[in-house]
Amino acid sequence: MHIRLTGKNRQRGVALFVGLVFLVVLSLVAIMAMKGTLIEMRMGTSSARHEQAFEVSETLRGVPVALFDEHVFQRGWPTELGGTLPDSDFDYQSRFSSDLLDAFSAGLKDDCSGSATLLYGQLQTCGTPEVLYDPSTWHTDLQLAICDVSSSSCSADVTSAVSVVPDGQVLNAGAGGAQSAGYRGLGVGSAGGGASMYFEIKSIGSVPGNGVATTHSQYRQTIRN
Repeated sequence: MHIRLTGKNRQRGVALFVGLVFLVVLSLVAIMAMKGTLIEMRMGTSSARHEQAFEVSETLRGVPVALFDEHVFQRGWPTELGGTLPDSDFDYQSRFSSDLLDAFSAGLKDDCSGSATLLYGQLQTCGTPEVLYDPSTWHTDLQLAICDVSSSSCSADVTSAVSVVPDGQVLNAGAGGAQSAGYRGLGVGSAGGGASMYFEIKSIGSVPGNGVATTHSQYRQTIRN
């Protein structure tokens, strides 16, 4: 028996084939659109994480700066922060919260001798020697961690690794030798507020989701008597 296809039956077969082609094309278009959307979402998430890490780095970089004045003046740390000086010589408790001081004490690293690191101290030579203008060699002096506000359980902490290296001392304008030479100015010696110490401070902030940002600044500490 021979079955002969009519023109109508042939047309139905072509319509099915064309429909399948259109279905494949539409599926590819939908996949490409979803892929583009996912890439945009990832870019947005990465940008948000970087901004958060930058804010963490900037904020926590200011913590050691806030403690600099008494630290440099007393030439050390109180015992409550892991140092050897009497707590009564400092007034940190009246100016900073106990939570901040506890976090600072827990995060303060030891120097080459095993003592609480002095932020105004010399470049460290143990391990990889620190090089002043090579931040990649700087040791972490302070590792601070705070609770991520997006986590109710505080299981996802945000952290910052802070490095501080000395960057020299200078006489302030009109102080010390400049005053003796006849220049108008402060009229005080270098030990009486007429000199400043400079520090380079690097902070590497990290947030959940592999967000990382680094900030770097120079800080000037006026020597006071």
